[in-house]
Amino acid sequence: MDSLFGIGPMELAFIFLLAFILLGPRDLPRLAYQLGRWIRQAQLLYEEFRREWEAEVREASREIERATSEPPEVALPPEAAAYQLPPSSGTTYANPPTTERSQDRESSHT
Repeated sequence: MDSLFGIGPMELAFIFLLAFILLGPRDLPRLAYQLGRWIRQAQLLYEEFRREWEAEVREASREIERATSEPPEVALPPEAAAYQLPPSSGTTYANPPTTERSQDRESSHT
């Protein structure tokens, strides 16, 4: 054991000796037992937090993986089915057929 929270073995021995003198032989074991229980509870809480955290990270990873592997579903309006894709050269674009709705819009703007 190199150090415990920056405290070396000699400092730790001094703290235990000081606690033994201040608390006495009757209260020191009870205090050590209580301290051990607190440390164990802290370890259990940490482990529970770590397990929950890792489960959330795994779930988020699965959702990201699922979102990147599936193509997005895009709902297009019914008029979009009438459009034609431009050729691969990209120089000529097809005009969409005019519908009653687009004619109504043009007449309302003028």
